[in-house]
Amino acid sequence: MVHCRLAAPWRVATCMFAAVLLTACAPSQPEAGPPRVGPAGDAAGQQAHAGGSMVVASTTDAVSFHPFKVSDTASRGYQNLVYAGGLIAHDPQSPENFIPWLAESWDISADRLTFTFHLRPDLRWSDGHPITSADFKWTYDQALKPENQYPYASNFEPIVAYEAPDPLTVVVTLREPSAVGLDNADVIGPLPKHVWENLDWSDAGLNPEIMAPTVVSGPFKLKEWQRDHHATFVANDLYFKGRPKLDSYVIQVVPSQAVAFEKLRAGEVDRAEFDPADYDRAKRLDNVTVYEWWPAAASWSYLGFNLRKPYLQDLTVRQAMAYAIDRHLIVDKIMYGLGGPIYSAYPTSCWCYNPDVPRYDYNPERARQLLAAAGWLPGPDGIVVKDGERLRLKMIYGPNTSKTRERIATVAQEEFRKIGVEVELQGLEWGTFLQVVHAPPFDWDMTVLGWTSTLDPHWMYQIWSEKNIPKLNAVGYVNKRVEDLFAEGAREFTLEQRRRSYQEIQRILADDLPYLFLTMSKGYTGINNRIGGVEVTPLGVGQNIEQWYVK
Repeated sequence: MVHCRLAAPWRVATCMFAAVLLTACAPSQPEAGPPRVGPAGDAAGQQAHAGGSMVVASTTDAVSFHPFKVSDTASRGYQNLVYAGGLIAHDPQSPENFIPWLAESWDISADRLTFTFHLRPDLRWSDGHPITSADFKWTYDQALKPENQYPYASNFEPIVAYEAPDPLTVVVTLREPSAVGLDNADVIGPLPKHVWENLDWSDAGLNPEIMAPTVVSGPFKLKEWQRDHHATFVANDLYFKGRPKLDSYVIQVVPSQAVAFEKLRAGEVDRAEFDPADYDRAKRLDNVTVYEWWPAAASWSYLGFNLRKPYLQDLTVRQAMAYAIDRHLIVDKIMYGLGGPIYSAYPTSCWCYNPDVPRYDYNPERARQLLAAAGWLPGPDGIVVKDGERLRLKMIYGPNTSKTRERIATVAQEEFRKIGVEVELQGLEWGTFLQVVHAPPFDWDMTVLGWTSTLDPHWMYQIWSEKNIPKLNAVGYVNKRVEDLFAEGAREFTLEQRRRSYQEIQRILADDLPYLFLTMSKGYTGINNRIGGVEVTPLGVGQNIEQWYVK
């Protein structure tokens, strides 16, 4: 499970649903070969019959159905089932290109400042009310209000005006031309104005739609949600891409990936994300297909430093800790080869990837030298001491059901102990973890986490922006030069000019080490062979979920 931060947050990768992200990072094609399509004949046109239920295992539950209040992956997965998203989407086969979504077409003015979107005329909410530009405009106005604390409020900064001149037209005007102007304009996935306008925006006690939406636009409607147990969704007859062939889609919350795998193996669930240690076993199952892909927008893991802590504000200490971690060990022993090492903020799959950033390859002796240079010298038991204080850190990870996160944390703990840094580990339930990371008193020193990259490198600015502390920029990193380079990259219109900006960002981040960058992951999932219609693209699986069916 990873955090996902995107320009349009509804276009996200989740372990339960679609992987529809942002633009322009072409997928790498390593030696693993092309992605699997599925069981023999599955993509060749087996007749798809409506009906049946699909059950998915998940180790984390959602926090809320409010699209403008949360940013965690599990919640986004639930929300993407019930809300259709924004005006445009990325072509699953060619993610660098946009395709119509709730807008059937759009026009761009000659000065690249005004974007006019023409909505599909047949859009309907699940209660039959038309989806109109008024829904977009009303939702935009609410999310724009500072008091409503939208985590992605910085997305609105490029916008001068957001207008709804008639029911089928949305007009967005930007402050200046931008290479990501179309993404800048598509900032809202609408909520039903006729339902929400008389309800409280933030208080779930006063607004039942926050935790149990009744009027939706996505492929499914929520039937029942028992927290930490299961959520049941049923087909939305009025979904704009057509009623899903599945009658119902059930997310079953399980305590661990090991349990998820055993349920998948036994046929008790139809889909599960499982530990890399079970990858080879899963490939040998007769009843399961393991779909795999190298993502256009890679998921990557990191150790984040809490830069509010005085001893972690010392770059030399962070460099020492970076030298203490063996990324190749993590890839080989924890990820079982299903990934590769990274050294800065963009993975090798991005067109802006910089291979020449400072690298901190495994060198524990160098780590000990740096600690000594910073004044941290070994005490009687080997733990380093400075001014009578031991270097003792608290590392948290979440969710505590993730064996991969737990193993990364355990390896880090062992490696840091070798250089004289004592680390206490604490695994937390997902909702609790998010609260601890994002809210005072910030009682942690390091965290094991991950991001899913955006398809256009510009949008990763959100996790480095000072304005987004603490919700997105949880570590509290501040570097004005990095923010200026992101702005420059958006103002350029050739890839080569943009590449220079983003490659310099990577160099600075590798120098500054707000994160200890670890690994990028290959995408894979296990699905029971009784489920048909599954397609694999550079964006993963799930984009065509309305076409999935029980054979």
